[in-house]
Amino acid sequence: MMLALQLLLRNWRSGELKLLGVSIVLAVAVLSGIAIFTDRLESTLINQSNALLGADSWINSTRTMNPEWKLRAQQDGLLQSNTIEFSSMVYAGDEMHLASVKAVEKNYPLRGQLKISNKPFAMDAKDIQFATSAPRSGEIWVDSRLLAQLNINVGDKLFIGDLELQVTHVVIREAESGSFFSTLAPKILMSIDDVPATQVTKEGSNISYSWLLASDKDGKVDKFIEWLKPQLSKHERVGSVATSQERLSNTLKSSRNFLLFAAAIAVLLAGVAIAIAARQFSERHTNQVALMKSLGTSANRIRQLYFGQLFILGSIASALGLLLGCAIEIFVAHNLEKNYNLVLQGGHLLPYVLSFFSGLICLTFFALPSLWFLPTIPPLKILRKEMEVSSLRSWGQGILALFAVVALIFLFSQDIKLAASISGALVVIIIVSLLLSWMLLLISKSLSTKMGGFGRLAFSNLQRRKGQSLVQIMVFAIAIMLLVTLAIVRTSLIDDWKSQVPENSPNHFLLNIAPTDVDNVRSMLTNEKLISAPLYPMIRGRLIQINGSVPDEEMVKGANALQRELNLTQAEVLAEDNKILQGEWWDKWHKTSLPGVSVEDGVAKSMNLKLGDKLRFSFGGLELDVQVASIRSLSWKTMNPNFFFIFEPQALDPFSPTYMTSIYLPAEQKLFINQLLRQYPTITVIELDRIIDQIRNIINQVSDGIGLVLWLTLVAGSLVLFAAVMSSIDSRKQEAGLLRALGSSRQLILGSVLVEFLVLGLLSGLIAVVGAESLLLSMQKFIFKNPMQPHFIYWLIVPFGSAVFISVLGVLCCRPVVTTPPMVVLREAS
Repeated sequence: MMLALQLLLRNWRSGELKLLGVSIVLAVAVLSGIAIFTDRLESTLINQSNALLGADSWINSTRTMNPEWKLRAQQDGLLQSNTIEFSSMVYAGDEMHLASVKAVEKNYPLRGQLKISNKPFAMDAKDIQFATSAPRSGEIWVDSRLLAQLNINVGDKLFIGDLELQVTHVVIREAESGSFFSTLAPKILMSIDDVPATQVTKEGSNISYSWLLASDKDGKVDKFIEWLKPQLSKHERVGSVATSQERLSNTLKSSRNFLLFAAAIAVLLAGVAIAIAARQFSERHTNQVALMKSLGTSANRIRQLYFGQLFILGSIASALGLLLGCAIEIFVAHNLEKNYNLVLQGGHLLPYVLSFFSGLICLTFFALPSLWFLPTIPPLKILRKEMEVSSLRSWGQGILALFAVVALIFLFSQDIKLAASISGALVVIIIVSLLLSWMLLLISKSLSTKMGGFGRLAFSNLQRRKGQSLVQIMVFAIAIMLLVTLAIVRTSLIDDWKSQVPENSPNHFLLNIAPTDVDNVRSMLTNEKLISAPLYPMIRGRLIQINGSVPDEEMVKGANALQRELNLTQAEVLAEDNKILQGEWWDKWHKTSLPGVSVEDGVAKSMNLKLGDKLRFSFGGLELDVQVASIRSLSWKTMNPNFFFIFEPQALDPFSPTYMTSIYLPAEQKLFINQLLRQYPTITVIELDRIIDQIRNIINQVSDGIGLVLWLTLVAGSLVLFAAVMSSIDSRKQEAGLLRALGSSRQLILGSVLVEFLVLGLLSGLIAVVGAESLLLSMQKFIFKNPMQPHFIYWLIVPFGSAVFISVLGVLCCRPVVTTPPMVVLREAS
């Protein structure tokens, strides 16, 4: 081992191992930086998302929870909290209003904090405070809307059933373990200890019990839920971010996939650089090994010496890379925390361990294949330099490298689809590279005889270095493909996330607007210059028959719209975010004896509905028969009112619908809600502004984190391109020295280098675009679940951009060769 260390130090001083060492350091640094950052960011975002909902997971039920379950959760060390929700009329003097009451324990919520204020609709930070505990016995905290509807202020008292309670605070934000529309009535928070005294929760009452669970240890809640699920009845339902907030859950999942994809690309790029550096190292040591063989050194001893060097180098470089990766992660995290005023959660040990060993894995599969055949070099190689040395075939090295990449990707992501997608794209790259390179080499010979000047010299060089040109094209193409794919995925993901909550999207819903108040409410919105959707008539109803038959149990299970009452409307004009897929809208529809209805595409598929099908709806006992006139798609992302079923105009008039709309209300106009409710106390207002702001903040954090990760990966890509160019520098030194000695000008040599790398870059760019489209095709379909679409602009930008970049890089790397005296160049080359 000491001799191996001495050889390592000597080779390092001569510069032969520097590129290899730097490649390993960068591979581990980028991978560890991304892996550790991803781990911390994911934990933080999950906690923030859980803070929206008050727990890591919860169980909702119409009855109290089994005490044995709670005992098991306590034994498992889980945090627990219980809530009871019910609707009740509340009274203040001569005023009364229906409210949604949530009774909570002192430790509520388990995740996040309650925001309270002494001012209704408070938006200024100085007016808002974090609650240190839930309401105490005898106190209640109320929704801002309720103050206007009951004409009371903070400090006043109101009755819930038989119990009089004092309003001590206004609830600005509280956790909601359900959908945004889980309740339409204004909410009240009270102590769970005061519920019996209200006398409103009796046998048969409509009460919802929630059992909140959380744990600071990863996987504990999930493991407990898996134990609990088989014991749940139809009365209990498990909830989490994934089930309650699908958009937010999808954003977190796609961001994790992207970050892991970026880490996989960084590993692959750095691994290619390691393979190139190891190959150069192997070629330069053939004479040294031949000399050692002539002095009687055994093959096993040679392997021990060289593998010992690599093991020492790999261990040191991996440790340095891990330290650098930690520094990078701290820098990235600091900037994210500074910009968004948040503290990232602590990381886990696993990413550190995996990152360190990833350097040794890269070294084993990318570098050792090039060195394995060094001991087979015959001693005669010292005298006969032209002797061929057996080595592992390029396809063999490629298979080992591909195995390493797939293994590392799967190790970090646990996602076989991601590993398969990258592997498939690499196979496409290799096949296309071989075909295009073969065609290039076929025409390069004829071009070298027809062209003059540096063009002729450039194509002659391509013809002479066939194998090297092929390898360079493949390396360039793989690096460019991965970087292009990363950039496209990052852009499309962020655009998709931001489209979920676009600027000025509706953040308040107004419901229960009486028909007699429609014109006045519309005038108020116009006077305040508020952006609003049309006012839609709305009534709740249930679909009870399809073509004269009651839906069977199997259909009900597969169609959510059959399991509950629906919000139904009628409209004369088709909304902008709706599109007719089948049938016609009312202006072109051939009216029949039955009123028409337009059905949303997803609902139609779940019930196998077709044009002309007859449906029967029930509205509180009153029934209406209609016929399917059209099937349409709609966009749920717009936050505008959307409906599964839209009836033709006047079809719902006999059922006395009320009206609803959505509006965008800027923060500075928040008190408009107070004015509206005082004038029209029967209107129900659903506030989504604070939740939308928090979701938008999470999306911005993810987007910025992904942008920083992209820059880290670009560094790895640049190193690969540099290593690929430097792989041919030795042969270029000898050629340049001979040409200079024979009187060739510097312009001729640099011009030929420029043309040669221009051709290599152009071909690499074309191949990279083909590979990127192949990779994106599979990733958009199987991983990110986005619509598949081509990226035509990149077919123009990438080939020309790569041609310019690689040609400039090649000239800069080769420039010292032509500026150094020929004698010095020839001496170094030999």
